[in-house]
Amino acid sequence: MAGFEIARRTDAARARGAEATFLFGSTARDEATDGSDIDVFIDVFPGRKFSLIDLAAMHALLADEFGIAIELTTRKSLHPTISLPSGRRSPGPVSAPSAV
Repeated sequence: MAGFEIARRTDAARARGAEATFLFGSTARDEATDGSDIDVFIDVFPGRKFSLIDLAAMHALLADEFGIAIELTTRKSLHPTISLPSGRRSPGPVSAPSAV
């Protein structure tokens, strides 16, 4: 359900610099509980200036929409040992990169 809801906000995320949005963690593994947060990472459009302020604005958008804790980061900020589904380096996108 969270993936669907995040996908519905694709235009808003793109307007804030996200080329693609990815869901990972317990929600992506369908193991989330009532107390779970939603773990999201984004790919930023190549060559776009993207600051901590941009990340905070995107976090606020998602947190306000969902009303629960959101953990938001960029792909570059993910720790290399984070376990993603099926041993892949990247989970499937919630929103696919836009065609340019």
